Amino acid sequence: MSVSNIQVQLARQPEGNPKATDFQVVKTAMPKAGPGQFLARNIYLSLDPYMRGAIAGRHMGHQRLNPGDVIYGRCLAEVMESQHADYKAGDYVVLESGWQQFYVSDGAAADEVRKIDAGLGVPLSAHLGALGMPGLTAWAGVEKLANPGLGSTFVVSAAAGPVGGTAGQIAKAKGARAVGIAGSDEKCRIVVNEYGFDACVNYKNKNWTEELKAACPNGVDTYFDNVGGPMLDAVTQQLNLYGKIVLCGLVSQYNRGADSAFNGHNLGPFVGKRAQLLGLVVYDYYARMNEFLKAVVPLVNAKRLKFHEDRADSIEKAPEHFVRLMSGQNTGKALVVIGPEKA
Repeated sequence: MSVSNIQVQLARQPEGNPKATDFQVVKTAMPKAGPGQFLARNIYLSLDPYMRGAIAGRHMGHQRLNPGDVIYGRCLAEVMESQHADYKAGDYVVLESGWQQFYVSDGAAADEVRKIDAGLGVPLSAHLGALGMPGLTAWAGVEKLANPGLGSTFVVSAAAGPVGGTAGQIAKAKGARAVGIAGSDEKCRIVVNEYGFDACVNYKNKNWTEELKAACPNGVDTYFDNVGGPMLDAVTQQLNLYGKIVLCGLVSQYNRGADSAFNGHNLGPFVGKRAQLLGLVVYDYYARMNEFLKAVVPLVNAKRLKFHEDRADSIEKAPEHFVRLMSGQNTGKALVVIGPEKA
């Protein structure tokens, strides 16, 4: 085993879009597990847009980071050594261990430790994406909030991402017509040809709202929103009366600075549409993880739910990979491969 630990720490608070120089890679001493603790070797690090707000202290449950603090992050890890009754060497876990190679946990709630069943026949990395927090978010939004009807039109933004792509495929499995919004023609190709959506619109096209209208000739019954900002306003114009809007993400605002041009929504159109605004916070559904897995694992195994991974190799690449994610250059679930699946 390594005798040192490599961490990615905050060098300075980002202003607007994050830059790789906002982070620093530091070699530290190898942590040791004491009584009631276990040592985890991180294998895959999940990079998620919410981290931008978490770093700045704008995300629920996360305090603002200071220079020298390890960046927040959820990892798929292998237990290497354990003095904890609930975990043994060789177990796979998902836990909030941050951007680093090794981490010592006492299994407390703050670490959000979850054991992984390695015998499900799915890639271990999927437990950070389609079978992890993003997938749970998508399932909760579709099954527990939107519940789209047979033949209804379900529109989702950031449709090539792990939440949007999973949400659309679950809605499709329920019999809805799935229409995606994504940021490139290649992403739209994946959404339609691989994820099985009925249509996808590239929002960077000048006339994308007209393209969306053509893709939704009967209007929009449900909009699963991962973006917020002006896109939410634009799609709301096409919402059917009494339609549902699942408010999931605000990626358009995560990098906002003091000079942000977006100053909020005119609520008139929401009232005019008699829209149901449904706020989605995934933490509310963590206790239903087993129910989620029971529903979704069969879809993955039957290849009715597919996913893409955008990988970077080595913990040192995490900063630049995060910058790519926050500028929309990723396709699918952003992951950093920290080490091999078996030590």
